[in-house]
Amino acid sequence: MDAFAKAKKNIKTISIVLFAISLTQKCFCTTTTCSDSSMTFLLGWAGLLSGGAGITWLANPCLFGAWITLKKNLKTSMFLSMFAFLIALGFLLFDNIKDNEGGVSHRIISYKPGYWLWVLSTFCMLAGTFFLMAKSNSMKMSLSKPEKRDYLH
Repeated sequence: MDAFAKAKKNIKTISIVLFAISLTQKCFCTTTTCSDSSMTFLLGWAGLLSGGAGITWLANPCLFGAWITLKKNLKTSMFLSMFAFLIALGFLLFDNIKDNEGGVSHRIISYKPGYWLWVLSTFCMLAGTFFLMAKSNSMKMSLSKPEKRDYLH
C-alpha cells in the first residue's frame, strides 16, 4: 500500500471511529430530556418530515457517502464531507427541536459530547480530503513539470 492510499485509509478510519464513539454519548439536551446519539441517529430520519433541526440528520448520508467515495473519487468525497460538516454545524442555528414522538418542540439548552464528536468526525473527513486533494494536486504538478535542460552545454 502506497503512502497516499494509507493516508486515505487513516483519515477514513479516524472519522469512522469518532462517529462510532459519538453514538455512545448524549448529543443534546432540551428542557425535558437529554437525547442519546444512537437513538437520534437511528430515528433521526423521521425528523426530516418535521423540518427544522431534523434536517441536520442529512449530514449522516453525506458523511457515509464521503467515506464510500474516498477510495475512488476524492473530489466527490471532499464535497460530500464539506456538506456533512456544514449541515452538522447547522444544528447550532436551531433553538428548538421535536425530540419525542408527540411532535412537541422543546428548547435546546445544551450540546453534549456526542454532538461535538459527530461534528469532529465530519471535520476530520473534510480536513483529510482537503489535505489529500492538495497532496494529489502537488503530485500531479511535479509529474507534469517539464524537464529542465541546460542549453549552454
